[in-house]
Amino acid sequence: MIFPTPKHELYSDGVYAVKAYTDTVDLMELYEKYKSGNEDVKIIFEQKFAEDEYSIVIKEDGIKITAKGDCGIFRAVSSLRQLLKEHGDKLPFCEIKDNPDFKKRSYMLDISRCRMPKVETITRLIDLLAELKYNEFQLYMESFVMKLKHFPKYTEDFDCLTPEDIEYLDKYCSDRFIDLVPNQNCLGHMGTWLDEEEFKHLDVSGGVENTGTVNPLLPETMEFADKLYDSVLPHFKSEFVNIGLDEAYGLGKYNLEEICKEKGTDNVFVDWLIKLSDHIDKKHGKKVQFWADMLYESPDAYKRIPDGAIALCWGYDLAKSAMMERLAMALEQKNVPYYICPGNCTWISMTGRFDVASFNLRTCGEIGKSHGAIGYMVTDWGCGEGHTHFPVWSLVPAALGAQYSWHVGEKQNGGMLKPHNIHNAEKYIDENVFGAPVSRWLYKMQQYYLYEPERIHCATMCGYIIRHPLNVTAIPGSFDLKECGEPFYFENVISYMNRCLEGIKDVEFDENWKRQVFVNCRMVILSAELCIIRITQTAENKKIDELVAMIDEISKEYAHLWDRENYQKGKEHFLDQISDRKRELLMMKDGGKL
Repeated sequence: MIFPTPKHELYSDGVYAVKAYTDTVDLMELYEKYKSGNEDVKIIFEQKFAEDEYSIVIKEDGIKITAKGDCGIFRAVSSLRQLLKEHGDKLPFCEIKDNPDFKKRSYMLDISRCRMPKVETITRLIDLLAELKYNEFQLYMESFVMKLKHFPKYTEDFDCLTPEDIEYLDKYCSDRFIDLVPNQNCLGHMGTWLDEEEFKHLDVSGGVENTGTVNPLLPETMEFADKLYDSVLPHFKSEFVNIGLDEAYGLGKYNLEEICKEKGTDNVFVDWLIKLSDHIDKKHGKKVQFWADMLYESPDAYKRIPDGAIALCWGYDLAKSAMMERLAMALEQKNVPYYICPGNCTWISMTGRFDVASFNLRTCGEIGKSHGAIGYMVTDWGCGEGHTHFPVWSLVPAALGAQYSWHVGEKQNGGMLKPHNIHNAEKYIDENVFGAPVSRWLYKMQQYYLYEPERIHCATMCGYIIRHPLNVTAIPGSFDLKECGEPFYFENVISYMNRCLEGIKDVEFDENWKRQVFVNCRMVILSAELCIIRITQTAENKKIDELVAMIDEISKEYAHLWDRENYQKGKEHFLDQISDRKRELLMMKDGGKL
């Protein structure tokens, strides 16, 4: 069976013996081999087909691929690759007709907020995305993650992506029929820039505090934006740029308070969107994408969105998933082109929360298809905890997102969970990445948070609170461990995760992936142990020594795995946090107080 599941897939008796068979399953090698046809494959061009649409017919006389052009042939070869991998040189007679539900099938990777992956790490992900039939990839840049022509001093002391790296990645994507879209914020999420003395005056507070939001009314802000985008955009060939603009919590405060009251925060926001969009179009010839959350409560503002701009409708947790249909309907009714954007829910958890991710990915696919979304984007965020989760946890969500971006499946009826899609995604990753039955173990490990005393928004308790001193027990806007928790809950987390680690230790798969699993799970166990101490505010010397040794072990392994795939900068963020926990534990020895 092919994954993502095709729209039409019919098999019949009989096999075709491949004449020019080689045992490679590398997608690019197969594409080069078959794109013009050969003694086994006949290529037929059909101009009525959509860009990604294709058909494969395998009969006694060979393999017939029909498509509009090279892109459709590439999608067909990605499906043929799976048949060759499963059946070798004896391919079953079949008829496959396929075309995606969403024109744009996007994956966004956060390369800011500590974890800055190296080029080879990014290309590994691009290879997987190509096999899964994604056709857009975004690199989210919020902080200093790329050498910038107009701001060289901010990256002169550490390694990060260069313009040449971006151009290499752009071609790497293009060769695989993926559009590499720059994703550079310029309204909210600007805290790293606004920490610098040179830019503090651009904050809506005028430098009183770092609100993370630039003042769109200042001429200097437009001058800064011009230099920022002039440093980034020339290295991307895409006709689009994601300018962000989400979570601009400073709008309506300080120097913008009066004008936002007078004009409306939504209109101030759209004014900046129009200004930035117009500038980028005229100077760089690109259309903008933007996160639509600042307009969710002001649907009338949609009528002012610039022509060609694409709204990105996002929502990640269970409650937000339930709201998405209202937001999508409003965009549809106002004829605003938009993407529906679920998340893989890996952030602030150390392992992810796959049950939430699978609900979110499925719900967004169904809503987007029902209400005219032109795109579906899986978001893979780091968030502010230091991007502590390793890439292993993103693999199955990437596959499941590919399924819902390509073929949502039967219409929802009575709350179907569509478990076959989950199992097929796990099977794909097990067979094509791990080479062993690993994904179900990952699913189990991601469920540890259900043993915690309460659910918190877009995070787990263990994932969130490990960042904070041991005398902190309250989670802002949520719960206090001293009120809702007791050691019982976290003892269960520890027992559960240890059982999972015991179960997976003898499974043979790639050493790098396996070590990523183990270190993140050990981090959960450490945090659960520390939660018990937070509740009791006491610990025996023996337990303290055990946890100090665990912190040393985790720190060493975390640093080693980080260095394999990422630039050095950012690694210290989490290591400094658990180093602080170690210091606090040592203060508690012999009955000491924090």
